[in-house]
Formats: sequence, C-alpha cells, structure tokens
Amino acid sequence: MNDASTRAKIVKCKESLWKLLFYGACDIFVLKVLFREPWATDVKLYFHGWPNQELKLPIKLYYMCQCGFYMYAVAALLAWETRRKDFSVMMSHHVVTIILLVYSYLTGFFRIGAIIIALHDASDVFMETAKICKYSEKEFGASVGFSLFALSWLLLRLIYFPFWIIRATSIELLDHVDMTSAEGTIMYYSFNTLLLTLLVFHIYWWYLICAMIARLLKNRGQVGEDIRSGTIQRMMNRLCKHDRYGTCFHFSNQNPFAADVFVLSISTFTD
Repeated sequence: MNDASTRAKIVKCKESLWKLLFYGACDIFVLKVLFREPWATDVKLYFHGWPNQELKLPIKLYYMCQCGFYMYAVAALLAWETRRKDFSVMMSHHVVTIILLVYSYLTGFFRIGAIIIALHDASDVFMETAKICKYSEKEFGASVGFSLFALSWLLLRLIYFPFWIIRATSIELLDHVDMTSAEGTIMYYSFNTLLLTLLVFHIYWWYLICAMIARLLKNRGQVGEDIRSGTIQRMMNRLCKHDRYGTCFHFSNQNPFAADVFVLSISTFTD
C-alpha cells in the first residue's frame, strides 16, 4: 500500500475515532439520565405535563452538545470533508436535525427530543466502530460492526422510530396541543413533518444498503465462481478503478465477502 493511501486511511480512522468517542460518550450519558426517568419507557408520558415540563440540567447539556455537533457537521461537509455522492442528502439530514433540536427545545418537547437523539446515536456507534475496524484491516470486527449497525438501523430507525415515536407525536400529542388554534396546528404539523422527513432519509439509506448487499449476495451465489477472484473481485476492481471518493482500499483475503459488503455499504453512510 502506498504512502498516500496509508495517510488517507489514517486521517479517516482518526475522524471515525473521535466521532465514536462523541457518540459513545453521549449515548452512555443520556442512557444513564433516561434510566432514572419514568417517562423514558412510556410513550404516554412523553407529553404529560406539557408545556410545563421541567428541563433538567443533564437534558439541557445533552441538547447543547448535540446541537453543537450537528452545526460542526454542516461546517465540515461544506469546508473540508470529502464530498460524496449523497452529499445533498447528508446535508439535508443535518439541517433537518438541527431544526428539530432547536424546535423541540423552543416548544418544550424535551422528553421525546432526547429519546429521538439517543435512538439515532446508537446506530452511529456501530457504524464508526465498523469503519475503524475496516481501516485497521480487522475484517471480522468490521463485519460484526456492520451487522450490528444494519440491525440497529432496522430496529431503531425503521421500526421503533415510526411505530412508537412518530405514533406518539401523531396521537398522544393531540391530547396536549390545542388544535383549534393556529399556533397549536402549526406546532403539531411542523414537528411531525420534520420527523417524517427524517424517516424518509432513513428509508433511502436503508434501501441503498439492501440493494448493495443483495447485489453482492447474488454474484456470490454463482456456481463455479471463487469469491476471492470471481465476479465480486472484478466488480470491486472496476469500482476502485473509477472511484472518485477515495473509499476503496486494499482488501484482505481473510474475509473478502464481508469486506466487500462492508465497503460498498458503509461508503454511502460516511459523514
């Protein structure tokens, strides 16, 4: 591997390491805080007592850290991070997230806001772990990390988020917001529109993951093809030859299939 490629991997690994530290620290912190709150596991209590819910210092600090991080993420995308093919989607996601953070803070939706952020950070912990293992050429760790990332994405962002969180903001919120007033109506529809926009992003990225994995599984299943030198390897060679984003590396033969699935999938989600 040449020096330029090695330096690029080191830079990306350092980037993922600090993101993992941030996501991991925030998740541990907020889980410790939520564990002490009775409303954390009961969707009916998310809006109980609103708009006079107490904003405790730990939740306020959590909001400030998250808002600061996503503002940094927007600046990083614009200024120095490599622009990838999903740049516009990623930028839109960050902007919507910032608006949601600020909006939920101003409207007093602290409880459900903290739950939403915690759900999203959990998937990112696994993603950054998998990327670090990939950059370190730890193929088994990369495949395990990616598997946990995909599973957490499905469970938290595509199942729990729409069927518990959005359901609560669509149904439970009606008992606390005055829908006969213009202010209440705007608040209700604005908040739910932002959450549904996030769900659309989740579905888009999940579709890309599934499409990439399905394509690799199909090619791997061809009779007589050696996984190390057959269809998939040629596909990766062509991809790397025309790679514009610096996402292709030298692959170990220890677990080439897991490596191919990981690189093709994870390159779409690097932020």
